[in-house]
Amino acid sequence: MNPQSTPNAVSAQPADSRAMLPARALFAALVAGYAALAISGVAKSLLAGSGQHAIGGSMLILAAVLCALRAARIPGQRAVFAVIAGGLLSWGAGEVLFALPPRFSGSGPLSLANLLSLGFYPSAYVALALMLRHRLPGFFTTLWLDGLAGALSACALVAAFVFPPVLAHAHGSTTAVAGDLSYPFADLLLFAGCLFAMAMTGWRPGRTLGVATAAFVLIAVTDAFSLWWAATGHQSIETKWEWLWPAAALILVEVAWRPDESDGEISATSLRLLVFPVAVSLTALGLLLSGLVHELDIAGYELAVAALVLLVVRLALTVLENLQIADSSKREALTDALTSLGNRRRLMIDVEEALARGETHVLVLFDLDGFKGYNDTFGHPAGDALLARLGAALKKCVVGRGTAYRLGGDEFCVLLHSGSAVLADHIDTAVAALSEQGQGFTVAPSSGSVVIPAEASDVSAAFQLADQRLYRHKGSRRRTRDGELVRDALIQALREKRPDLGEHLGGVARLAHDVARRLGMSSEAVDEVTKAAELHDIGKMAVPDAILEKPAALDDGEVDLIRQHTVIGERILAVSPALRRVGTLVRHSHERWDGGGYPDGLVGDEIPLGARIIAVCDAFDAMTSDRPYKQSIPIADALAELRRCAGDQFDPVVVHAFCAEAEALLSTVADRVPASPEDQPTSDLFEEDWTVPMPDPAFSAPDPALRAPDPVQEQAWPDQV
Repeated sequence: MNPQSTPNAVSAQPADSRAMLPARALFAALVAGYAALAISGVAKSLLAGSGQHAIGGSMLILAAVLCALRAARIPGQRAVFAVIAGGLLSWGAGEVLFALPPRFSGSGPLSLANLLSLGFYPSAYVALALMLRHRLPGFFTTLWLDGLAGALSACALVAAFVFPPVLAHAHGSTTAVAGDLSYPFADLLLFAGCLFAMAMTGWRPGRTLGVATAAFVLIAVTDAFSLWWAATGHQSIETKWEWLWPAAALILVEVAWRPDESDGEISATSLRLLVFPVAVSLTALGLLLSGLVHELDIAGYELAVAALVLLVVRLALTVLENLQIADSSKREALTDALTSLGNRRRLMIDVEEALARGETHVLVLFDLDGFKGYNDTFGHPAGDALLARLGAALKKCVVGRGTAYRLGGDEFCVLLHSGSAVLADHIDTAVAALSEQGQGFTVAPSSGSVVIPAEASDVSAAFQLADQRLYRHKGSRRRTRDGELVRDALIQALREKRPDLGEHLGGVARLAHDVARRLGMSSEAVDEVTKAAELHDIGKMAVPDAILEKPAALDDGEVDLIRQHTVIGERILAVSPALRRVGTLVRHSHERWDGGGYPDGLVGDEIPLGARIIAVCDAFDAMTSDRPYKQSIPIADALAELRRCAGDQFDPVVVHAFCAEAEALLSTVADRVPASPEDQPTSDLFEEDWTVPMPDPAFSAPDPALRAPDPVQEQAWPDQV
């Protein structure tokens, strides 16, 4: 954070700046007066060389004092202006010593006056680095290379045109030559550092760094030009130029005391940044080409080549960065930001590629049912989190099988590879991955699939067909949910009217479900059989309780009335479109294999398979359930009775499947069965696994005889009528 942007700094700086305004105005007036005298030539006639050094040094010392006061009174960037104050003080002291006789200041390049004057340059380098660090929010490689290349190019120019005459003018011992070259070398480093700093900020240095850099450049250029002018045999113009150094010091004082302002953001992508590397490259190339006209100093040649090498590296990095940006942009354009899955555009491209290659794929569209309710209940952040979880699960479940996509909103898609014998299982796995339920919500997808190119030879046709199947499935699921609501209401109404039927209905439904699965029925058919088993006695709601609970034998009219309960059940269920097929199974749940059942007297395979399953399960549950007037019979005896009636009352295939299912269940709990004959398992052990705990119905006849419930013998087994 910029220290000057703190509240204390902001509030203190204007007041301090106004307090120092008279001193700054006085200093500015002194610099202006000295400049007028120097430019007009009056200073040369009025002041000897020592006098000019004394006046110039005094003004530099005054500037140092003003910068030191700024560092002491304002917290922002104290180190910067403290270092600048130290450099100006050292420089001013050196100038004052130059005005004194040599016995006080010494002579030669290692004199105290020379060393103090050169002390300004290290301070300037440090201050420049501190301001650059304060200004830079980050490190940009391309800007760093621009700055270094610019610095090398500037050094190449100086080495080619400034240093040769200065070096030729230098004479004497090595120490003397080093002293003569120390000033132009220091000026060159300062100018190169300023150029580097400007490039590093993307030519947006901000006011403080920009103005300070201008002051440093003014000092370096003035001093270097003065040395070069004198070294090339011209008359010295030092007297007319010396006022520029106090002027540069005045600039540093003013930037120190001016209120700081927020600087623009540095960017490494601005188009104006191209101007600098182009200018640097042209300068280096021009310098190398000038070697064709006259001899070029080896140092200038090497520095120019180095600058061009850096610019080539910079160009390569820029191209690489642009390629990475283009690749990232392309990837983002084809990726869903929330789930990181491919988006609709990615899917279109993949489908087009699959069609172009002639490969067979299965396109499956998914639409989440219940997501809008989840979003409305828990909020959009929770909805986004759910979509992210489901997307991750979908991506994981299709790894090695295909690719997952999110098309937007609550729509997902997978593109599966064909040729798999378990393709349906893959789709079921994807459905499970996109399903989640919890307290108060259930989210599950509807789906629609299409095989390409077998069913659709172009992208639009594939999406249109898959979309049609998706919404057909969604409508089916909606009807199924409506049917489940109706079913739940009917079962609850039946339990309210006949509490004793609860466990009977649940037990028959569980048995029918397992037998239907063993017979290899589809999941949809198994679901229908299970629902029909739950509702097979729904028609008894229309039968008076006096008849259902009559302890005596039923007369013919009462028997006919009871026989109508399956037809009544069908009519009740037909009200819901989703339960019409279930109602058909309920109607025929009391038919007999030999044609002696009711209401239609169907024979054999004319009876729907689901109804045949319900008949067997209903009979078994009745035989193995305890009644107020009789106890249940052992499971083994009930299975034997079913086998005896197979081919007569029951479908033999269904009986065989039922017995196999029952025996498989018994084998899994054999270690829990006591070994003694008197502890032979009966319905208690069996019902633990095959029924759900509900109120238990009773046979309405006291006949304890061992036989399967016969729908025709109503007076013996009236609850089977």
